[in-house]
Amino acid sequence: MNRVSRESHRAVSDSFEKEFLETPLEKQVALCSGYELVPWFRQYLPDRQPILEAGCGSGKWVAWFLKQGWTATGLDWSETLCATASEQIPGARFESGDMRAMPFTDGEFGSLIALGSIEHVPDGPDEALRDFHRVLRPGGVAIITVPYNGPVRKLGWGLRRPTFGLLARPWFRKMIGRPGATGRSLREARAQAATISEGRAVYRCVDEGWHFYEYQFDRPEMRTFLGRNGFEIIEERVRFTDEGIFQSFGRVAGRFDTKTGRVRFTLLGRLLRRMFSTSASGHMLCYVVRRAQV
Repeated sequence: MNRVSRESHRAVSDSFEKEFLETPLEKQVALCSGYELVPWFRQYLPDRQPILEAGCGSGKWVAWFLKQGWTATGLDWSETLCATASEQIPGARFESGDMRAMPFTDGEFGSLIALGSIEHVPDGPDEALRDFHRVLRPGGVAIITVPYNGPVRKLGWGLRRPTFGLLARPWFRKMIGRPGATGRSLREARAQAATISEGRAVYRCVDEGWHFYEYQFDRPEMRTFLGRNGFEIIEERVRFTDEGIFQSFGRVAGRFDTKTGRVRFTLLGRLLRRMFSTSASGHMLCYVVRRAQV
């Protein structure tokens, strides 16, 4: 992993560590049963087969799966999150490592979930998907989600682009007291990051300056990634409409309530929610895939 990739991973890990650690684990686990993809978990993940969560964060899904009777293991880039999860979830296994070279044996897992994780790799999702294929048993099932670069997200980005351009200027960030005014510029971050031709790259600014944060993909792009890495698509859906409206239009549409795990819409947000279908405005592109039999 090159220096820029390490810096990007560290910046992403820092943001997730802050987000996950500020909410008690038991509250996070309590919200899991209402998650939109739980019916997929019950329908597609095989019983009595070990599950790997790649990008496990706080470990909430590992804890939830254990409560449902599954055997579950978590992997995350953040050593802090893995150590905390190990302390809070007795008997569960957590490993800190890179999704592109996981510390597991070939065919160790019957199923795998990766919920909003592979998009954070600066070199793109290919290497992670190849290692997912390696650790899954032949015929093993994976449920994978990535941010959807759909019509409404593109519209929202177009509307906010002038503001974003202004926020990228160091003098303006300094004037309004935003972090990163004297760190790496957005132009430098874009020049250094190992980007791919597919997807839209998203950058964020922290104290050290701008860094790569994630890719957002459309359906044809993800179908190509999955197919060339040995996965057969069982089901493909665009989901999480409320989050999609919020992510596309920001605070004018509402705010995300971490206590309930839901978006609290403004009047404009409610109007936008009615205007757009899930297929156009959903936040995540979601897949159930099977490792091709070998």
